[in-house]
Amino acid sequence: MLTNMYKMLLFISSFLPLYVILIVQFSDFDKSLKYNIIEHKISYSILMVLIIISISSFLYFLFCKMNIEEDFGQIESANSEILSYFITYIVPLTTLKEDDINSIIINLILFLVIGVFYVSDNQFYLNVLFKFAGFNVYQDENKKIIISKKSADLISNKPHVTVKKVGNKVFLINKS
Repeated sequence: MLTNMYKMLLFISSFLPLYVILIVQFSDFDKSLKYNIIEHKISYSILMVLIIISISSFLYFLFCKMNIEEDFGQIESANSEILSYFITYIVPLTTLKEDDINSIIINLILFLVIGVFYVSDNQFYLNVLFKFAGFNVYQDENKKIIISKKSADLISNKPHVTVKKVGNKVFLINKS
């Protein structure tokens, strides 16, 4: 199972599109790239570190080995939860003003509060990167969460599906 530290890294990765949006928001496209990098060096540096952490931590899901067998009941899509999660928090975070300390503090507090719930409640499957990488999120009748590239028909009511247990009642199937 995943450690809380790794869940925190996945939380950071769930906002990867936001980091790109913030780079665009902070950029002055009437100026050169060199000017923008110099003018926003702290913001860009922080965002680039977050982007690198996001990509690195997400790669685990693309290449980890399946190591146990699990049975699932009837499953249904839970993809809409990802979009709801992402949209709910992207709007306040895009109001960030890099030169306003109040805006930075408010957004850091919001980010920390969201992160505590995300990690403590095993909500790391609410990650928009799963959709970008072709994964779907399902939930079965026993409230098990399945993150998979397979269709629901190939998982639903099948005995002995090879998975990686990544959290309490959260399973990954990374092979198509």
